[in-house]
Amino acid sequence: ELEHLIVYKNKLINLFPTRLNQMEVIQAKETDLIEILYLLRVCILNMNQQGLKHWNSVYPGPHDIKADLTENKIFLAKEKGVCKGMITLDNEEPEEYKGIQWKHQSKKPLYIHRLAVHPRWQGQGIAQLLIDFAEDYAKKNSFDGLRIDIYSSSVHARHLCERHMFVESGEFFSSFQKEPFICFEKTI
Repeated sequence: ELEHLIVYKNKLINLFPTRLNQMEVIQAKETDLIEILYLLRVCILNMNQQGLKHWNSVYPGPHDIKADLTENKIFLAKEKGVCKGMITLDNEEPEEYKGIQWKHQSKKPLYIHRLAVHPRWQGQGIAQLLIDFAEDYAKKNSFDGLRIDIYSSSVHARHLCERHMFVESGEFFSSFQKEPFICFEKTI
C-alpha cells in the first residue's frame, strides 16, 4: 500500500501524486456499455495469458453488463474521461454464496462483483481506489459489511482483499471451473 511512497530529505514523497488525485469514480450510464465491454475484453485477454481462465468469452457477458447498467450497479474509475477500471456493487446475495458460513452475520451486506482494471494502468492503486469507493458507498448507504469472491489462483486479488482487511470466510466451486472461488468479507 505504501510502495508508491518514498522518503526524501526526511519527507514522505508520493511517486504518483496526480494519478489518483485526478481519478474519479462515477456511476456508469447505459452509454458506457461499449467502453465497459472493451475494458472487460482487454482484462480477460490479460488474465487468460496469465493462466487465469475464470473470466472468458462467456462470463462476464454483455447480458450481465447490460442488466447491471440498467440497475445502476456499475461504477467506473475514470481519469480525464478515460475508463481505467470498474466495479459492480450489488445488494443481492449471489446463489453461490448460500452455503457459505460467513464469520460476520451482516444484516445488510454489499456484494462486490466484476472488479477490473485495464492492464495498462494496473499497479497504480486503481483497484484499491475502487475498494475504498465500495467501502464509502456501503457506509453512506447503511450497509454493514462487504463481501467479495475471488478466483483461488488470483494472488493479486487475494493480496488486495488482505490489504483491505477482508477475512476469508469460505469457498465454493463453480460448475465450469476446476479451482474454487474464495469468499472474503469485511465488517463496516
